[in-house]
Amino acid sequence: MLSKLKQIFTIEVDYSNRVYGFDIMRGVGILIVLYAHGRSKMHFFPIFNDFVSVLGFWLMDLFFVLSGFLIGMILIKLYEKEQSFTLTTAYNFWIRRWFRTLPNYYLVLIITAILWSLGGKIMFLKLQFLANLFFCQTIATPPPFFMEESWTLCIEEWFYLLFPIFLLVIHRLCKVDLLHGKHIKRNMLLGIFLFFVLSTMLRVALYTVDSKLTWLDMTRMSFFRLDTIAFGIFAAWINFYYPEVFKKYRNVFGVVFMVSIIIYFIYFYTAIMPGIREQRSLQFFPIASITFFLLLSGLASLSLTVYMKEVKMNKVTIFSRFITMISLISYSIYIFHRSVVAFIIDKVYTPSTDLENIVLFAIYFVGSILISILVYKYFEYPMTALREKMKK
Repeated sequence: MLSKLKQIFTIEVDYSNRVYGFDIMRGVGILIVLYAHGRSKMHFFPIFNDFVSVLGFWLMDLFFVLSGFLIGMILIKLYEKEQSFTLTTAYNFWIRRWFRTLPNYYLVLIITAILWSLGGKIMFLKLQFLANLFFCQTIATPPPFFMEESWTLCIEEWFYLLFPIFLLVIHRLCKVDLLHGKHIKRNMLLGIFLFFVLSTMLRVALYTVDSKLTWLDMTRMSFFRLDTIAFGIFAAWINFYYPEVFKKYRNVFGVVFMVSIIIYFIYFYTAIMPGIREQRSLQFFPIASITFFLLLSGLASLSLTVYMKEVKMNKVTIFSRFITMISLISYSIYIFHRSVVAFIIDKVYTPSTDLENIVLFAIYFVGSILISILVYKYFEYPMTALREKMKK
């Protein structure tokens, strides 16, 4: 019985093809996010919970940068291989990303809508459900409570859609150097630069309008944060064209990370946290909070990504197996833990004591991991494998 149960929850891993440093980032990061979103059940650690909340906010930027680095390497290799950027190139990239992200998302969207409908709110008949279908829920408004955590996916999916389109236009408009292929290096950098400029301009422009948006609202809306992923694309650009830079200056990037993350926390607690607690409008915050601060967050994330890229798994241990497994199922954990697992627990039972809070937290934490293992093994991974059949 136990052996069959173990087999059901066992994921086969090829450790030789893993970047262990990235597994640590994803694994540890998603466990912190899992705790942060369940901290309401651990209300007797207020100071620690506040710290985890701030850390969790930065971790989302870290995930954006790491995602940007990985997709940046994919895009550059595709572009360099074909020496051109066509609709076919864009299509193959979109298939690769969408078969990785969309099946899980739509599975949770349907399950969440059913759960809400059972509670009396027929989400299938609401515009909110339609908005979620097309990742439009955070274009003009902050994330709604329905699948609130999907704001991160909106940013990623819009970036996946728009960046290849930018490259298509840039490739058509700019001179092509077929002899040396330098146009690819230039065009990628130009696309990255445009995303930095446009996102920053949109954030600054928001200060000139009479908006009721808060600072937290703005940071979770799609088009104001696309440059965070561009940080990762920029890291991929350096890694591909100047590979010796990251290896030679790895320790320098480690120091930059430590300095920037310390400044990040100091600035957050002193200049941003008070306004968030009082739910002040965006105009209450200094303009540096949407320029310098978000750039600082991206710099810290980029620097840590560079440093961790070289971390190797010297020996397969219980810890490394666990971290790698959590890294593999991190997307399933993120998409399921709040809208499905926590939602069901909150509806089924209301705790009345600290002990009950702890028990429910343990059920939420472990349950999220176990469900995500099953989802990854029997749904996410098989769906991802289909993308090879869809490429042109």
